[in-house]
This record gives sequence, structure tokens and C-alpha cells, in this order.
Amino acid sequence: MSPINLVAHRGYQRRFPENTLLAYVEAVKGGIRFIETDVQLSADKQPVLYHDRTLERCSGAKGAIHDYPFAQLVRTPNHEPLRFGKRFISQTITPLKELVDLLQTHSHVHAFIEAKSISIDFHGIETCFQCIQEVLAPVAGQCTLISFHIPFIHHARTAGWHSLGVAPRKWQDLHREEVKALHPEYLFVDYDSLPEQGRLDQFPGTMVIYEVDCPEIAKDLQQRGIEYIESFAAVELQEALEQESRYQPMEQN
Repeated sequence: MSPINLVAHRGYQRRFPENTLLAYVEAVKGGIRFIETDVQLSADKQPVLYHDRTLERCSGAKGAIHDYPFAQLVRTPNHEPLRFGKRFISQTITPLKELVDLLQTHSHVHAFIEAKSISIDFHGIETCFQCIQEVLAPVAGQCTLISFHIPFIHHARTAGWHSLGVAPRKWQDLHREEVKALHPEYLFVDYDSLPEQGRLDQFPGTMVIYEVDCPEIAKDLQQRGIEYIESFAAVELQEALEQESRYQPMEQN
């Protein structure tokens, strides 16, 4: 049975503000080899790490990423005040370039880069792809581009990006012709949308299941053919799985 590969969802999100360089540094320090981040473009078309459609939850500010110039965004906190108060007030919105620098110093780490639909719809498919591609160029071999935005992934495939992932909204969408036609290397699927029983590795491409933080669920998914699991608590999940494996009884001959 293949081992479980854990993907740090928005970095080490359980302990640190999501999509900050700190969250990725701590995930890598915790032994995680796969990370996932969200990317949007500033008003002047510079890619930064951010998930939400507005700045309210993570930054306590008004508006959206595309409302502000890059120079202002990188001075704006990304500290998740509702979760952490002012503990991480010094953490600011992270440029994609800083994550690239981290990848360059950790060649064993692979990053799933999610282009957010709000940014694609605002700036356009070609602009988003070009801006993200230019920044990722030094570490392109370590990166998979993913998105819920199917036309964006189609454009990336046509443009020759080597590794792509599709995030369908629900399990049934995996059967859609426009999804199958992309031949994605990865399929990101919500755990809550999975069928209750049966093998899950029936589609071309490697399936990544999110959001999972329970070792028992992770092992059940492994039994059903899943090799990649995405988690906000990837470090804790890895530690729990490793601890359980150390205490499993040896099989008798």
C-alpha cells in the first residue's frame, strides 16, 4: 500500500496565519514535503498569497486584493485577528516571490499553486497565467498549477505548463467532459463530497483529498486508494500517523 503524502493546506494553518511565509516555513520545518497556497493579483498585477475574496477575515480590512497596489498589500497584515488576535500582527501579505525563494532553498518541497477565481475573473485568464508563470519560472519544476477555474487550467495546458490540477466543486463533476479532457495530473476533491464506500482511485490523475485532520480518516482513505491528503494540521497529522505506525504489532509468519 502506498504511503500517505500530506499537503500543508495554506501552510501550517492550524498554528499560524494561513498563506503567510511563516506558515510555509513552519510546515517545511515540521517535515512536510508538499504545500498548497492561494494566489491572487494586486491592482498592478503582482501575485500575492491570499485565499479570501475580501480582506476582512485575514487582515481586518475592507475591499479585495485587486483593489490595492502591491506596495500597499505587502504592508497590510495577514494575521487572522479572529483566531489569533494581535499575536501575529507583524505578518503581512506575502508576495509569491517569497514563496519561490523558500522553494529554491528546499528543492525537495513541491508546491500546489491555486489561482483563485476572483482574480482570474477580474484580471483575465491570460494575464493571471502570465503573471504567475513569470514569478514561478525559477522553480517551475517544483510547482503544480491548480484552480477551480476550468478555463484557466485549459489555458495553462495549452500554454505548456507541465503539471496541472483541477478542483471540481463536487464528486460528480469528475465525470464532466471538460474536466476529463484536461487530463489533469492532480484532482483536488473535498472530503465531504466523497461517496461513502468504494475505491476512489478510479480516475486518471492523482487524487488529493481535503480537508482531513483525523488519522483514522486518513488511513481509511489510504485503504480506498488515496495517496495524497491535504490538511490544515499536516504536521500534527504526520506525527500521529508516524506514532501509530511505530506501535503497530509485527505480522506473524
